[in-house]
Amino acid sequence: MRNHRAPRYPRAPFAPAPPLAAILAALAGCAGSGQRSSEPLIPTRIQPVVLDGDVGEWAPGLVATADPWWIYMRWKVAGEAHTLQSDSENLSIWPDTDTNPSTGERPSTPPRAAQLGVDLQIEFSPPKADGAGLDRGVRVTKIADGQRRTISHGDVGFSFAPTYASEWYEGRISRQRASDLGLPGLDRPGIVTGLLVLRDSTGRILGSSEPFEVNTTAASQTPPLADLRLPRKPEGGLRVVSWNVLKGKPMEDPGPFARVLHVLDPDVILFQEWTSPASEIAAWLNASLPLDGSPWEVRTTTAWGVAVASRFPIEPFGHEELYLDGAEDPIRFAGALIDTPAGHLAAASIHLKCCGSSGSPEDEQRISEAGAINRSLTEALAIEPVPMRIIAGDFNLVGSRPPLDVMRNGLDADGSDLEIMDARDLGDAAYMTWQDDPNAFSPGRLDYALVGEGGAKVVRAFVLNARILSDRALDAAGLDRADAEASDHMPIVVDLRPK
Repeated sequence: MRNHRAPRYPRAPFAPAPPLAAILAALAGCAGSGQRSSEPLIPTRIQPVVLDGDVGEWAPGLVATADPWWIYMRWKVAGEAHTLQSDSENLSIWPDTDTNPSTGERPSTPPRAAQLGVDLQIEFSPPKADGAGLDRGVRVTKIADGQRRTISHGDVGFSFAPTYASEWYEGRISRQRASDLGLPGLDRPGIVTGLLVLRDSTGRILGSSEPFEVNTTAASQTPPLADLRLPRKPEGGLRVVSWNVLKGKPMEDPGPFARVLHVLDPDVILFQEWTSPASEIAAWLNASLPLDGSPWEVRTTTAWGVAVASRFPIEPFGHEELYLDGAEDPIRFAGALIDTPAGHLAAASIHLKCCGSSGSPEDEQRISEAGAINRSLTEALAIEPVPMRIIAGDFNLVGSRPPLDVMRNGLDADGSDLEIMDARDLGDAAYMTWQDDPNAFSPGRLDYALVGEGGAKVVRAFVLNARILSDRALDAAGLDRADAEASDHMPIVVDLRPK
């Protein structure tokens, strides 16, 4: 197709919101807004909370809960939805892990915190070291013996969902990791209390929650590792893997990537951040994942780092170059039409603009990019109306949710929206596709897969995270726990059958 310069997609309208007020830790009878299955993919243990930002499973009025591995919390901020890790206000969670005012720190304000001995401080958009405004990400501070020490969010296993601006959020802290750090009370039955505090960029308190508390049972002495076998791809179906491979690292360190892809045994791979030419990617795949019969075929475009690789014949689908008005670089999008034994598959690898916050220029660009990709695929599907359709990649949803919904709008074979795949981390009740513990940002779900269920039956979808598999599971799969560190993103796996 000829080059196409797309106009900017207008921002989705938002309903007016009341002014920012006090934080509300929980509301009775609040229903969640997301969609997910009722059971974990691999139910290796019962966890009371699925970490996805949907609070539908929470009992009315419940603010915090626990199991032997985690302390869970949910919260909301009154007023317009904010992007917590890149905001103009600082939200803090102050747990008192042993309900003992003599340990930790006793805040003088707000008054309702006076009975706490805060042992841990988790701050979203924390104050900068020089006091000049707020920083990005999450800062975790351990407080003990009158000393404050900044630690990594990974040191306490903290994560939350969603990464984009939302009405509700939910997060969790690892009891085992926090206990290993010397935080009191989390290794045994007891009560954990705390509250949430909202401050402006000068440190002035804007609001706070009511104190919360949670009763804990004995903590597990072992980490929550999943002892399971990796699911095999379905007979007569297709396995599609989407993976952001961190700026072409397979060329520098092929071992972990080759092991993971060998275990997953994909038919189609949607790559992001692999900047090599198509011929070099194909050569790597043919050396690392040799096929019986025809070699791997790879399609790239002039856009940075996006590629579609296939075991089967492949041809272009959608625009070769897709621009926003005034942009120098093309949108990171590569589409392909793949002739598989199960039928033709329209597949697209995408990588939306990074960074920013809700309503920022970066967020508006993500929405515009999603709209341009949606229109390009709409045009291509009008010419080749293949029923099986998938879009996957790094959506970088660190601002608002509209890029996800604009992308999938009306693209199914029956004219409905593509479905967001229910891809949990295999062996965990969480949706995380990105993790880099030294980074200021905590783990989160940045990558998504969208499938047209009008033309394809989804057998399963999951995220492979070697960090959370048991030693026996890793040995059985032929993986190493360090393979999870190959990239800061984890692969999404979607198994399909034609309808």
